[in-house]
Amino acid sequence: MDRRKLLFLGLSTLGIVVAKAGDEPADTPNPADQRTLKTLLEAHNKERAKEKLPPLKANAQLETAAMEHARDMAQKEKMSHDGSDGSTPAERVKKAGYRYVRMGENVAVEYPDVERAVRGWMESPPHKKNILGDFTEMGGAIARDFDGRPYWCVEFGTPVPPKPDLTPERAATELVEALNAERKKSSKPLLKRNRLLAEAAQRHATTLAGLDKVVAKDEDGLSALDRVEKAGYRYRRLAEEIASGLDLPEEVVKAWLDRPTDRDNVLGDFADIGVGYAVAKSERAYWCVILGRPLR
Repeated sequence: MDRRKLLFLGLSTLGIVVAKAGDEPADTPNPADQRTLKTLLEAHNKERAKEKLPPLKANAQLETAAMEHARDMAQKEKMSHDGSDGSTPAERVKKAGYRYVRMGENVAVEYPDVERAVRGWMESPPHKKNILGDFTEMGGAIARDFDGRPYWCVEFGTPVPPKPDLTPERAATELVEALNAERKKSSKPLLKRNRLLAEAAQRHATTLAGLDKVVAKDEDGLSALDRVEKAGYRYRRLAEEIASGLDLPEEVVKAWLDRPTDRDNVLGDFADIGVGYAVAKSERAYWCVILGRPLR
């Protein structure tokens, strides 16, 4: 009877420990297991290469999460995606400091080496889906219980991309460039940056980021358009566009172009523009754009 088992949920240097039932797992790696596990990332990437998929990269945070769970399974002598403390794979990965777009976990018990562990996973459709999944990084670990049974854990992840390094000035410059590129395609006059519009837009964007939500007025009771009028900007037409949760100027412009009402504004009969940009403590970006058609 085949006692080998596996379980899934949809490499830096690997750590290996031996856990005694009822005790805390040992911290000293098993040298033989350590040599064996050096091939784990390579074995995963070999399977991905057969499908012409990009290789996975080693990640120390995913290894930390994998090690925590492998040790926990070995100590409790139970294979599961649930930690003994009730933790989920996602919670363990986050605890290790890994911020992800997507993640997955494969676990197994009894397989004596990398080759047979990976073969077992590849013969199981859900596990195979993780190995060949839309991930870019992985970390793995193995721990043994008191009787020497190996417990395997591999964490897969695609990290959240780094936030763009945008200052308000750079954000404004790039957004105006992106917007004017679209206006040029539509044979519309290019917009010119206006100081009064920009000051009002930046004040409102800063308010939104400070509150971390979209509101109509600043703390003094003035809206961005009220502030433009108060500053003495004389206009025929005035409009405001707000965006949040989008990091790149190109994303903001695309979102507006995809909505008919916003599209009519950003490609409309305006000559001046002011852009405000600020980021909340939650790292959510807030954008405010004021469009104006001045009196001549």
